[in-house]
Amino acid sequence: MKKQTLTLALLVFSTAAMLAAAGCKKQVEQTPEQDQEIERSPTPEASGEVFVTNGTWTARVNGVTRYTGTDYIAAIQAACNNLTAGRTSKETVTIKNSGSSGNSGGAIKAVNIPSYTIVDFAGTTFNCNSNDLLIVPVQGDRKTQIEVRNLRVTGNPRYGIWFKGCTNMILSNITMSLTAGLGIRVDHSTAATRNLTINGNINITGSGTHAIETYGVDGFNIGNVTCNNTGGCAVLLNQSRNGSVGTVTGSYNNNGGGYATFRVANNNGPNVTCAKVYSRNSGRGFFSVSGSNGTTVTTVDIANSTSHGIFLEDASNTRVNAGTVSGGHPNVQHVRTSSCRTAVNGQVYTAANGSW
Repeated sequence: MKKQTLTLALLVFSTAAMLAAAGCKKQVEQTPEQDQEIERSPTPEASGEVFVTNGTWTARVNGVTRYTGTDYIAAIQAACNNLTAGRTSKETVTIKNSGSSGNSGGAIKAVNIPSYTIVDFAGTTFNCNSNDLLIVPVQGDRKTQIEVRNLRVTGNPRYGIWFKGCTNMILSNITMSLTAGLGIRVDHSTAATRNLTINGNINITGSGTHAIETYGVDGFNIGNVTCNNTGGCAVLLNQSRNGSVGTVTGSYNNNGGGYATFRVANNNGPNVTCAKVYSRNSGRGFFSVSGSNGTTVTTVDIANSTSHGIFLEDASNTRVNAGTVSGGHPNVQHVRTSSCRTAVNGQVYTAANGSW
């Protein structure tokens, strides 16, 4: 009897333990906090692509078709417009084929880049073939965090790239072979403009006016650029400050005229540096004018300018620290300058006025 009672007690205890364990297991499986700790793959950022097949352009974003038709610019715009709305990080549209603008229709026709967008042309060519100067391959107005990469422009744009009132801009690997128009313009015509970077391979030829021009930019880093056969400057900085330029290489920049391979004007500065100016057969080599203040050029190699090699006029706190100038008319001239110093050809010139 005693043995049966003990066996029954053990059976009851075992059954109770099993039920308790099952209850605990069920509780663990249903705990919401545990479910929240499960790792999930992040949602991928939207990306767009634009391509042409048998004359028909297609824009897709994350595999969803957003445009089909014959308009190259409209296809790029559709891809840009259908990236993630309200995003705060950059998303990319990749252009996979070269295309032509077609006629403008009598008004500015452009790809208008939204904020937080990269447009990567992947080495393809944007041909501006309108019968007027109203095409802008990429335009940005009061946008931020924008990039244009690997773009080739041919033909006759109004501007190859035009950013106005924008902040935090990057242009990388830009090549232009133009018959008219201006290459790259960044200005403050619609709002304050800050933080411009131009890097990689920058090569612009044939612009009707300037190859690269800024107006009212605070904070810029322009790398090495090569700009030949231009109607204006290779690089022109207006009313821009706190920035650097690498080596400006130019030939036949406004040959026979008054513009220069590198020019600072219209109260440009202060705190502007340029590593080197290499100029051949241009109107002028280096020109600081109209109240510009605080530019330093580390070295120059300037020859055969049709006007001045170096001309400082109404300039202050401007320095050329080393280099050579030859074949200018004259090589160096200061007019109404203050605190300026030009050190070239083994000589140092500090006079407020004079020709050498």
